[in-house]
Amino acid sequence: MKTQYLSILFGLILSSCLNSQDNVSNTTKALPEKIVNEIPDFDIHFPETSFEVKKKVSSPSNMPDVTVTNWILEGKNENGPFMYFVTHNKMTKELELLINKDRSQLNLAFQGMLTGSAQKLGGYDFLFTKTEYNGYQGMASECKVMNGEGIIKSRVFLIEGDVFVISGGGKSIDIEELDAFLNSFKIKE
Repeated sequence: MKTQYLSILFGLILSSCLNSQDNVSNTTKALPEKIVNEIPDFDIHFPETSFEVKKKVSSPSNMPDVTVTNWILEGKNENGPFMYFVTHNKMTKELELLINKDRSQLNLAFQGMLTGSAQKLGGYDFLFTKTEYNGYQGMASECKVMNGEGIIKSRVFLIEGDVFVISGGGKSIDIEELDAFLNSFKIKE
C-alpha cells in the first residue's frame, strides 16, 4: 500500500515535467506556505543535439506546497524519439516524516519516484538497484518502453533535503550516450 501511495505521490510530482514543455524563467518564487525551491548548483551534460533543453517550474495541483523544477531535452533522430531530463524538488514534509519513522521507506519512495515518472512514458518491466552519489543514498532503475524497442534509465538521489531525478531514454537510444549523461551529474561545491 505504501509503495502504491508513494508511486502515485511522486508520479504526480514528476508528471508536471512531462505534461508541458514551456520555457519558464529561472527565478525562484516564494509563496506563502510554499517550499522555496532553492536549487543547489549542479552540473549535467545533456547530449549535443539540434533540440533545446527547456526549463519548467511548476507545482502539481494536488500538492500546491511543492515546487518542481525540470530541465528537459526531447526530440527525435534517426533512431526514433528520445528524452533526457533532470527534475529537482525539496523533500516534502510527508517524505521526511515517513523516512524519519522508518529509514527503509526511503527505498520504497525512490522506487515510487522512478516508477511513477517512467510509467507516464509507457515504462514497464522495471529493474531497480541501489546506488549512491558522494555518500548519498540513491536508486537506479532501468525499464523497457515502446514495446521493448526502447529503454529508460533513471537515477534518484536525496542530497541534504534535495531530491534529484536524472533520466533518459528512447527508442534504439545510444546506451553509451545515455550512461554518459547519467554519470555526468555532479553537485558543485
